[in-house]
Amino acid sequence: MREHHLLHNRLTHSLKVAQIGRRMAQCLVEGNRGSKFGIEDSSWLPDIVEAAGLAHDIGHPPFGHIAEEVLHEELEPSRAGFEGNAQSFRLVTRLASRKTGMDGLNLSRATLNAILKYPQYADEVTTGRNPHEWHNRGYGTKWGVYRSEREWFEFARLSQPTKKSRDTDPKLRSTAAAIMDWADDVSYAIHDVADYFRGGLIPLDIIHLESCLPSKEQQKRREHFMEFTKKELGKKYNEFDPDRFEREYDHLVSEHLQLMEPWSDTREDRYELNQIQRKLHQLYSSGVRTSKHPPYVEIDIDHQYQVEALKQFTWFYVIKQPSLSMAQSGQKAIIKTLLYELMKMLEKYEPDSNFTSHIPAYLRDRYESVLAFGAQNPGVMATPEHQLARAVCDYLCALTEDQTVDVYERVTGHSVSRGSIFGAWFH
Repeated sequence: MREHHLLHNRLTHSLKVAQIGRRMAQCLVEGNRGSKFGIEDSSWLPDIVEAAGLAHDIGHPPFGHIAEEVLHEELEPSRAGFEGNAQSFRLVTRLASRKTGMDGLNLSRATLNAILKYPQYADEVTTGRNPHEWHNRGYGTKWGVYRSEREWFEFARLSQPTKKSRDTDPKLRSTAAAIMDWADDVSYAIHDVADYFRGGLIPLDIIHLESCLPSKEQQKRREHFMEFTKKELGKKYNEFDPDRFEREYDHLVSEHLQLMEPWSDTREDRYELNQIQRKLHQLYSSGVRTSKHPPYVEIDIDHQYQVEALKQFTWFYVIKQPSLSMAQSGQKAIIKTLLYELMKMLEKYEPDSNFTSHIPAYLRDRYESVLAFGAQNPGVMATPEHQLARAVCDYLCALTEDQTVDVYERVTGHSVSRGSIFGAWFH
């Protein structure tokens, strides 16, 4: 989306996740000097969480989760599949160019383990509802590593260099991963709401009034929001309590979202919104506590209900609206078209030919690396389609959104709208 003047992007989001996560870890360590948190020296925890926060979205494709869904849907039949977290792990262990003759960033075992929000392969994901309570931050519901990075995955998950690799559930997150995951939720929940309030899409001022001086129209909107969110979250989360959610929603909007006027971009507006964000960061950081059992950390459940309410504002007021849905339809088309056009280019690629200059140099480089890996590791990328798909995904995930649009226009000859979701005539 062409919203650079207003919205957070992957870089600013990652910087804030790193900052928030580091502060959470610092408070945890300072208040619990005797705890080890599953690592050799607990004083390392803030550094580990910060590094994981910086890296957690580094492999996500242009246009975010909507592109993830397209890539996985298109690649699943070839057994390649795609997952943004798995791509992040692949990037830091294999793709990044830090030093000649060495793959990846040469990160520590603990840092790699912290990046693994979903420490399992695609075929290990439990089907059906998550057996764990939804607010248990020790577990995720997705997968986060490709088989091609098996060596690094096993290295990261070996908690200490002894024969006793783990005495806990192999799908359990590390302490640092659990903290980073919570920092990720807090960051994008708060900053999405702030962005869309400034953009006129989430009416925080009206939402606050609903809690203290509700009109019949406001009561109706609140009921509609509750009906929508309870249905969505009830389907998504195991043991989700709709009554507790409603109580925490009311507490959030009445006590922490005290905005009485719509956004007008004055200095006072900026100060007021920054104060609200700062207080929410402090509140949700304070709810990180130690636990006797791995991952040795737990998050205040009421705080998690409140963060879910913030996330649902974005779904209710923004994501389900036609302006964003139409923009996402275009993004899906761009990603899908590029995927197949670039794969077709590579099908005709011959290393010694002079007629492959139209193929981007980095894409050629990635394909040659994938072919070399496949030759050395038979069975991991079993089909030519798998190898083509993995190389193209490696290339696409190295592009910014602007670069992706530029490549699309060059490959197809079609121009792309530079419109904004704000103020669209088809709201």
